[in-house]
Amino acid sequence: MYRDFKTTLELIVAVLDNEKLTSDQLRKRFSDMPDRTFKRHMATARKHGAQMECVADNKGRYTWVCRNRRQVESRVRMWLIFERERTLVGESQLDLLHQAL
Repeated sequence: MYRDFKTTLELIVAVLDNEKLTSDQLRKRFSDMPDRTFKRHMATARKHGAQMECVADNKGRYTWVCRNRRQVESRVRMWLIFERERTLVGESQLDLLHQAL
């Protein structure tokens, strides 16, 4: 579960850092992630409070944005640090942090 959650966080950060990426571009960045898996990660991101949305840009392409960027950016980046350096916290602390996101 935690590895999947880390991937979800990485996807959110990719959208936060590059708001003009299409679904295909994001999937390619993550080792040609299957579309179904990509959609599951975006649903997980929404479930945890990130307002991920696919919108049309001025060129007619659909790109991803996070509508509540200010609200989630610091929390997502903090979570990503915890996920990358999991040895700093125990499993029970991770469970509490996941609930807090």
